[in-house]
Formats: sequence, structure tokens, C-alpha cells
Amino acid sequence: MDNSSLKLNEILTLAKEAHAQNLRTLAVFDLDSTLFNVSTRTQKILQEFAELHQLENLKNVEVLLTDWGIKEAVIRQGYTIESHGELLNELRDFWFERFFSNAYLHYDVPYAGAIEYVLELIEAGVDIMYLTGRDQMRMGVGTKQVLMKWGFPVDDHKLFLKPNRTLDDELYKKEWFEKLDRSQYNRVYFFENEPVNVNAILAHCPDVEVVFIDTTHARKQTVTAPIVTIKNFKR
Repeated sequence: MDNSSLKLNEILTLAKEAHAQNLRTLAVFDLDSTLFNVSTRTQKILQEFAELHQLENLKNVEVLLTDWGIKEAVIRQGYTIESHGELLNELRDFWFERFFSNAYLHYDVPYAGAIEYVLELIEAGVDIMYLTGRDQMRMGVGTKQVLMKWGFPVDDHKLFLKPNRTLDDELYKKEWFEKLDRSQYNRVYFFENEPVNVNAILAHCPDVEVVFIDTTHARKQTVTAPIVTIKNFKR
């Protein structure tokens, strides 16, 4: 059994033991590139743009699990800023408007084992919350719908989105954990894919046990501490 499976199983075991002693455990999950693969959302948007502009070599674009945004995918299809600057600027705006919207969230697909693991945690007595950098106005309705669609238990007390799009993700998540009454929990876990956010929580809330989801991220930082890393929730 690999280290990621061992850690996921250990969290379950400790949670069951805590629950038997009437102690509470909390698991907080990010959404994009943590519970959900969003490459399928981006691929759909790029294909719609290709159809709209009859760009044959973009119609067959494949967005990889490791791609962040659209840059890597369009470069593989032969597009460069130097040769296609105006078109790529239009594509970026087209993608941005749709990616950060309710309408396209249903193209997301959970990572392997994600649904099963969250349900197992709940069965073990763990409180589940979702903490995302998505904002309420553009993505709140769709986020709740997609969680329900895939069978992730959710209500307004479990799901936390940014109150506005301009709020920095790192600051929002750091302040959320700082305001959380962590003293009511025996253990608090945070599952997150973005090193910037991981490092912020490790620095400001060292009692939170962070699990790094190594899928894709903005490449602004690397994780600075030797913490457990997993690529999905399959065991």
C-alpha cells in the first residue's frame, strides 16, 4: 500500500477512534483540482470557441489533468502569442467568462475515489466542509448543484465560497481557518491543491493537518513542508 493510501486510511481510523470517544473530527476540502478534475470544463469551453471560429486544429484539443488554465493546451495545438496574439486574447476572455460561471461547472468530474472517501469519512463520524476560491455570485448555485449531482453531502452550513470575486484566495482561506473555532475538534484536516494556500495554512494555523493534492496549480509556489501528498483519493 502506498503512502497516500496509508494516510487516507489513517485519517479514517483516527476519526473512528475519536468518534467512539465523543471527540469531533473536521475534514475541509477545496473543490477545483482537489475533489474535481476541471480539465473537462476547460476542454468544453475551448471546443466551443473552436466551433464558433471554425478552428479545426483547436476542435481536437485535449486538456490534460496537469494543465492549469488554457496556456499549455493551446500551445500544444500550435498557437503562440507571437503569431496568434489577438485570437488568444479573445480566447482567454471567452474562457474566463465561462470557466468562472455556474453554467459550465457540470462538466467537472470528481477524481478517482473522491466521492467514496468523503462518504466514508461521514460514516466514520467526520464533519465535512467545502472551502473554495469560487465566488458566491458567479458560481454559488452551480457549485451546490454539482456537489449534489455527484452525491457529495452539502448544505449552506457545509459550503463556503468567497463573498466576492476580487478577494484573494490565499487571504480568504487563511482568514477562514483563523476564524474557525478549531478548539471544538480533536483534529482538523485540510485537502488542497494550491501550494500558495497550503503554505499559508501551514504558517498561520499549524494545528491544521494539511494534505496536498498534487494535481495541478498556478506554479506560483511549491509546498515548503514535508507533508503527505496524494494525486487522487483512490486506495
